[in-house]
Amino acid sequence: MSTSIELQARFPRKLDFLFKPARYKVARGGRGSGKSWGFARAILLRCVDQQTRVLCTREVQKSIKQSVHQLPSDQIEAMGLSALFEVLQTEIRGPHGSQIFFSGLSDITADQLKSFEGVDIAWCEEAQAISAKSWKTLIPTIRKEGSEIWVTYNPELESDPTHEMFVTHPPPDCVSVLMNHSDNPYFPAVLEAERLHAMATMKPEDYAHVWEGRCKPAVEGAIYFDEIAAAEAELLK
Repeated sequence: MSTSIELQARFPRKLDFLFKPARYKVARGGRGSGKSWGFARAILLRCVDQQTRVLCTREVQKSIKQSVHQLPSDQIEAMGLSALFEVLQTEIRGPHGSQIFFSGLSDITADQLKSFEGVDIAWCEEAQAISAKSWKTLIPTIRKEGSEIWVTYNPELESDPTHEMFVTHPPPDCVSVLMNHSDNPYFPAVLEAERLHAMATMKPEDYAHVWEGRCKPAVEGAIYFDEIAAAEAELLK
């Protein structure tokens, strides 16, 4: 990887783990954390460094407009890598024969998914919406030696399959981090103004969910998020 490319690749320090081997690499958190564009940049740099086949997926993708296609495309431009990548309508081609594919999980059959057995990285974006059924289909499919499953999401409920799988009961060889705006040294001023306004006007439970990556209460019939949080804190004393 050339020095000129490295100098253009800014990353929050909390994403350093993306450049070290692990079967599962997971980042969850609130708005403005930089996790999604950081994952996209790490994937592009991997493609520049060596041949890499990547599946970018989410639960529902009825069209390429619903995919994460725009994010790596924008990062290619921002990082000055346009000469190295060919951005096509349904895939992105890079150096060394690298390829980035895009597909939804809910509408894909197990037989169709088998065509992605040889990918090096499966990046699951907006993974809070991925169902248990989809995880059961995807994980055993990504079976190439040294292959990795990357996961980014904004938490919803603690009972969601993705949260249970990678936070409540994480598998072996899993790096899972909580990443928020305070972990993003490139957090833009326009979002900081929005965050401060939200902190002053939103309900504390809504602010904690949107900006701090807190799960919504999963207890059926729960009304006040802060009451649950206070009860949890009391139990930890």
